[in-house]
Amino acid sequence: MAVILGSVTIVNIGGVDSGFQTVNWNINRQPTRLWQLGSWTPWKTQVGKTITVSVTTYAEVLGTVDLIRATSCSDSNAKKNVTITPASCDDAVSPINEADMYITSYSYSKGDATGFGTESWSFQKWVESDVGGDFIEIPAPSFVLQGISEGNRTGDVGNGTWDLGVRFDGEDGSGTIGYSDHVVTGEQGSVSAGFPGLGNADITEIGLINRIGGGLLEAGGEIGQSSASIPHQPIYTA
Repeated sequence: MAVILGSVTIVNIGGVDSGFQTVNWNINRQPTRLWQLGSWTPWKTQVGKTITVSVTTYAEVLGTVDLIRATSCSDSNAKKNVTITPASCDDAVSPINEADMYITSYSYSKGDATGFGTESWSFQKWVESDVGGDFIEIPAPSFVLQGISEGNRTGDVGNGTWDLGVRFDGEDGSGTIGYSDHVVTGEQGSVSAGFPGLGNADITEIGLINRIGGGLLEAGGEIGQSSASIPHQPIYTA
């Protein structure tokens, strides 16, 4: 196990190198063993490889990303270059330096009326297995399609409906609340006995998302949250 110093660990995502709170990364190889009769030894082993990164930032740090759904066999636009250079005390830790990591999820949270908003982003990239030997390697995909994103938002942060970090289909960017028929709403509330026995009630909107990011850092006296998933599908044509 290596001990990493956060104060001198460098993170750069899409050219931004400040405002990060936490970062997690995982280089994952997925073996699929082809078992055979008469032996405890696999006949072959196929290996795939993915790299995943998740970060928490202060709100507004990484800007906004318009989500463009696939209409042809072309790469998704929801991607950023990701570099992580860990500062370890003892054992060397390999850096992450990957171009075009695909955004798979986004969330915004401001749970304290007098606090600040934060955003969380998750990225994934499918890469060549690079294991060699007798393994069957899965190559990098020819391209990665972006599907339809769905998300939700709750709360009263800001004056524009997308100050919570997600924008629904049909919203024109003017700050006017308005969206397509594909948005549905729900309500929830809670209160407890006592003095003064405060509670709250909120409306949650759920719909198709065409932009993520840009949640407000400062919104005094207000709270809110949002989340969205961005599906991606690797395609192999070679």
